[in-house]
Amino acid sequence: MKVKLIAWTGGSLRDPRRLIVLAVKTSAGKLGLKNAEHYLWEYKEEGVEKFLAESYKYPTVLEHVSFTFLIEDISRVTSHQLVRHRLASYTQESQRYSSIEEDFVVPPSIEKAGFAEKFRSLMEEAYRLYDEMVKAGVPQEDARYIIPQAVKTRMLMTVNLRELIHIACLRLSPHAQWEIRGLASMMVEEARKVFPEIPYLIEKICRRE
Repeated sequence: MKVKLIAWTGGSLRDPRRLIVLAVKTSAGKLGLKNAEHYLWEYKEEGVEKFLAESYKYPTVLEHVSFTFLIEDISRVTSHQLVRHRLASYTQESQRYSSIEEDFVVPPSIEKAGFAEKFRSLMEEAYRLYDEMVKAGVPQEDARYIIPQAVKTRMLMTVNLRELIHIACLRLSPHAQWEIRGLASMMVEEARKVFPEIPYLIEKICRRE
């Protein structure tokens, strides 16, 4: 699978973490002393780090930072799990208007159990029937009914920092399904590029949930 962070709230700022500081200062009634631009651009770095270290205690302030990920080559099995997280926005590759590519995910457990060849054979037969039906005039939106959930898909996902941490708390667990666990890990690593404190916040908040 592939995950790429392509946009984030405050991307025009030097540091999107300062939105968290601004949220805290707004809540505390401090904007009468200093304006928003001060906290976004001039506030000392050690002050930013101090507020981030305590921000897990007031998680609503984390909702002001959001991330947009381009996610590719995950199975429909995993995309169905992901969209259950409703505090996010999704745009998924259509199987109605576009032809389905012959590409699918084979779970490691199936490989390990020795069923990989049978699995791939069944998937290839499903794709052959799909192509045959489409060529015979069956609409793609109806022919797709034959395609198993192992088929790969792409999607764009936008999620705020608080919800991303909540997703990580659930999906990084050893009890989570292997593919979505890998996806959650890659999303966190991408977001970490612009918000380095994410692992710290995950550790603190997951303990409280």
